[in-house]
Amino acid sequence: MTRRRVFTGGRVFTADPERPWARVVVTDGDRILFVGDTLPAGFDDLAETIDVAGGLVLPGFIDGHVHVAMTGAAMLKAQLRGSGSLEEIQRRVRAWADQHPDEPRVLGTNWVHSDVPDAKPTRQMLDGIVPERPVYLDAHDFHSSWVNSAALAELGIDNDTPDPVGGKIVRDPDTGEATGHLLESATAMWVWPLLADVGDHAREQHVVTALDAFARAGITSAVEMALEEPVLRTMQALHETGRLTARIVAHMIIYRTGDPETELAQVSRAKELAKTYRGDRLRVGGIKIIADGTIDGCTAALSAPYTNGEFADPIWDRQALDPVVRTADAAGLQVAIHAIGDEAIRIAVDSLENAMQVNRTAGRRHRIEHLEYAQEEEISRMGVLGITASMQPVHLDPAMLDNWLKVLGPERANQGFAWPLYLAAGAALAFGTDTPTAPHEALPNMYLASTRKSPTDDSLPALRPDWALPLEEAIVHGTRTSAWAAWLDHETGMLRPGLAADLVVLDQDFFAGGPTSLLKTGVRLTMMNGTVVHSG
Repeated sequence: MTRRRVFTGGRVFTADPERPWARVVVTDGDRILFVGDTLPAGFDDLAETIDVAGGLVLPGFIDGHVHVAMTGAAMLKAQLRGSGSLEEIQRRVRAWADQHPDEPRVLGTNWVHSDVPDAKPTRQMLDGIVPERPVYLDAHDFHSSWVNSAALAELGIDNDTPDPVGGKIVRDPDTGEATGHLLESATAMWVWPLLADVGDHAREQHVVTALDAFARAGITSAVEMALEEPVLRTMQALHETGRLTARIVAHMIIYRTGDPETELAQVSRAKELAKTYRGDRLRVGGIKIIADGTIDGCTAALSAPYTNGEFADPIWDRQALDPVVRTADAAGLQVAIHAIGDEAIRIAVDSLENAMQVNRTAGRRHRIEHLEYAQEEEISRMGVLGITASMQPVHLDPAMLDNWLKVLGPERANQGFAWPLYLAAGAALAFGTDTPTAPHEALPNMYLASTRKSPTDDSLPALRPDWALPLEEAIVHGTRTSAWAAWLDHETGMLRPGLAADLVVLDQDFFAGGPTSLLKTGVRLTMMNGTVVHSG
């Protein structure tokens, strides 16, 4: 039997340009049946009426950039965000170690560069706290790892180990010894696989933990970036048993190995997986390439040095990147390229343009992820070429920008996160969070999009408040545009008859109260495909 539900008693923001506002939504099974101002005659057989009680109904949020299993795993580690000092980081790590005496490794996440003296973590800082077990601490950007001496030994890294392609083992400038700080590919190719090598039960726990958190936040679809096959199989098993509570569009990670054959082989495998996983609940849509690092870690590729004199090369140069992008584009895969610095962004745009020209293709909805500091020329080209700007307002949180501002410098920082420029150029702007590099909650993310202020510290000044977006527009970029960018627009992203019953009920109407009220708004109910996945 299908089950009809009517949502009434509050306002409805549909994100539908043809009818942005309504008062009533009716769902029938997994579909939206009616959206309007008054309930029409003939709907007397409704099984359930849900009184919104002055709250607000929205389309389910579509997080345009997540790491599902990593988010669940991170939630189980020592939480280091907001430590404020090395001493507090050490205290939290030691406390987690004491609370988990049987764990073979001590795990922490989200340490911030500005909390470490000179932003240079060392193994000695951890050896005195936990000498007996390997310690692995994810940086908040997940582009570097901070480890102790036991972890270096477990990884097989000594003072003579060569740097991997696209990565770096940070070494003491005087002694040449490995310091315990591993950058970019040294993390992605050595630390990630080690920590991801868990049993099926643990992997399922990681995915389910993240999905539960997404449901509580009103997220009904997630665009997974950097997926690997074991997690994909876990997601499929959850889907088959009815426990996949968010739509997943996945991009398979393509590792930079330095060997063109193995890099292209990864694309071929992604093509095969895309033929198998084709549904609107779980789909492999494309590939993910990490073209550079992060500004905080001074590993994002900029056209001019950082203020401290450091300079970073891209992880993928054009010679390596072009064949991978062309092959994926020719195969019909969507290409998502992580590019944060202006030099990496230029390379990414050039490579995507080259693929379209060589293959005579268009309309693949290719994407560039993050785009923290770009030149206006590349922004304009993205609009012309139809490249989506996939960006994360939460990365602009002033509470997390101290080191970012310092190493980038005021002139370049003033041009960072230039959302209105992408819109003016005609590029699609899709919002997400990049969880677990940042909090996954959708409403604080929308607060940042509409104010550019910190949701945790109102005393901090906004970065370019003139570039804040109107609140309605911000919600659209977190719903309808994110759906379009993920090839889900035929199914979700708006509240419109015929689309999937993906919606969220909030306990107050933040449009009436303004952006600040977003931070006081709770999620009462989340529905995905007609099933209530959160109610509280």
